[in-house]
Amino acid sequence: MKTKTKKLEKEFFYEMMLFIVTVAVVAHFYRNNFLLTILLILLWGISIIWWHTKRDAKLFITGAIFGTAIEIICTHFGVWQYGNPTFLNVPVWLPMAWGVFIVMIVRAADTLEGIWRALK
Repeated sequence: MKTKTKKLEKEFFYEMMLFIVTVAVVAHFYRNNFLLTILLILLWGISIIWWHTKRDAKLFITGAIFGTAIEIICTHFGVWQYGNPTFLNVPVWLPMAWGVFIVMIVRAADTLEGIWRALK
């Protein structure tokens, strides 16, 4: 049981590191749409190496589509705006960011749930 918990804790650590790196990359490179899009594709590629399930691919696509749609609607009505929009008031890299973040959030939640179960 303890080895399972350690394995899950290690996985959670990697998930959080990838999450932090992704947030830092977006915050640092948001003004360069092309570079940020390439970097997010690379981060997605790295995450696929670690976690490559059909569920992750479905989550990515769902997050990219619905997250971007919500952003387009909100920016259209002036709820917020982006500093460097390229298409329909949102940056071109935004679908990649939504996809990556949705996968990371769901995977982190699943891992935490596994840790809590193992500790019972």
